[in-house]
Amino acid sequence: MQLFTFMLIILNPFAQVLYLSELMREMSCRDFATVHIRASLLSFGVFALFVLFGDMLLHNVFQVRLASLQIFGGMIILYVAYRYFAAGPGSNLLFRGNITDLAPSISLPYMIGPGTIWTSILIGREFTWWVALLMVAGVLAINMAFVIIVQIVFDKLQSRRETLIGKYFAILMRTNALFIGAIAVEMILRGLDQVFNHAE
Repeated sequence: MQLFTFMLIILNPFAQVLYLSELMREMSCRDFATVHIRASLLSFGVFALFVLFGDMLLHNVFQVRLASLQIFGGMIILYVAYRYFAAGPGSNLLFRGNITDLAPSISLPYMIGPGTIWTSILIGREFTWWVALLMVAGVLAINMAFVIIVQIVFDKLQSRRETLIGKYFAILMRTNALFIGAIAVEMILRGLDQVFNHAE
């Protein structure tokens, strides 16, 4: 259960609402839900791959240690968190193109990232394959439900979105970046700890 919660925190549905707010504003609820469902299915396929074969892929194919993924992934997440804390929503990538092109853009980097891949590998190590896949599917289902429900609420509050709600979300986005940055630092520290312990 701890890894389930940890993966949900790293996936961070609240942050996705903030990062994807521009896209949510431009699309209807139905179109956005369709795109996010496709993104969730794509993400599940990638996570399932690392749940089932993560250690083999790291050691035999890429020939890297999990600690290396933790350290480099933590650095990337730390950089992204800094950008959002310093620049706010304006630092977000602009989404362009038709609906079929948007699902991969949401999956990478907003859902599939070094933190979630790392956690997928840990889940695969800890649990039997079917329990691990159910856990990942559960995390993605909760994430998807939260984001789509918020989109529906946004649609109802269309006239107020640019005023009070927008200001509060900008503040919450920067606050959220602090926690994401802390998770990134924790990933780096855990990776370094594994490296130094292995060296001893």
